Amino acid sequence: MLNKALFTSAFIFSISAQASIATVNIEPIVKSPFPLSYSKADTEGLDFKNKAPGYLADFSKAYVDISKYFDSVESVCFEIDTAYSGSGSTPGMAGVYLYKYFVYSDTFRGDNNYSGSAGGLARTTFSKCFNENEGFAQSFVREGKIAFTPYTTDSNVSISDVRVQVSGVSKIRGELVSLKANTNSLGGQTGEAFKHVVEPNTTYSIEIFENSSAYNQNGDKYSSLGVSYINTKGQKTIKAINEFLPTFVTTQGELSLFLVGDNESSQGEVLVNIKKVNID
Repeated sequence: MLNKALFTSAFIFSISAQASIATVNIEPIVKSPFPLSYSKADTEGLDFKNKAPGYLADFSKAYVDISKYFDSVESVCFEIDTAYSGSGSTPGMAGVYLYKYFVYSDTFRGDNNYSGSAGGLARTTFSKCFNENEGFAQSFVREGKIAFTPYTTDSNVSISDVRVQVSGVSKIRGELVSLKANTNSLGGQTGEAFKHVVEPNTTYSIEIFENSSAYNQNGDKYSSLGVSYINTKGQKTIKAINEFLPTFVTTQGELSLFLVGDNESSQGEVLVNIKKVNID
């Protein structure tokens, strides 16, 4: 069974200049609010002949966007939490359908297809990893999305959460670090900066990679963050990192990354890409 703590842990991994395997927890886009009441009937009706780009994500009840992350995919893992509104033993099963097609070449692909798996609910969390043939896995990269539908077989059992973890060859160069808005926002009582060690006297670019943060309960988002460091002259320096624009820094070896806001009302995270610029 998958380790739930792994799915919810802080997100950080390193990618070298050459191709490396990365494992990423990606928040799924689900087409209904939780709790979900999808049945096996919601997995059916796939048009095997519809080869329009994006059809699989449109057909399915959920998907993850991998377009920024991977050049190839080795595995896709799901954890599906369930809740039973009745009494006694939980009836039926939970499962997931994963939609795909076989890529033969740049110009030729097969019909739409799927993989499916289900299990009994003696445990409230159903877990499954799919290791697809390379030809099918290429469809995920071509589409930029991995489409799937989770379901239960009893109307009294709903889906309370879905977590997705994808492994494969990363297209990211540098390091991705995660700033949590509820812990790395300065201005409240308990917020603190996120400290990250880099090589001294080396130039790095710092860029917002993905931003799901908000500074209040209305969902209004942070559009920038701050970085504090000691430069090569020994001066304490603070710079802003804005969306869509990299910031370049040369330090004595440590970065302090932070948001400015009330950590008690902040939520979500900001993924930051820290990449060495002057690689020999």
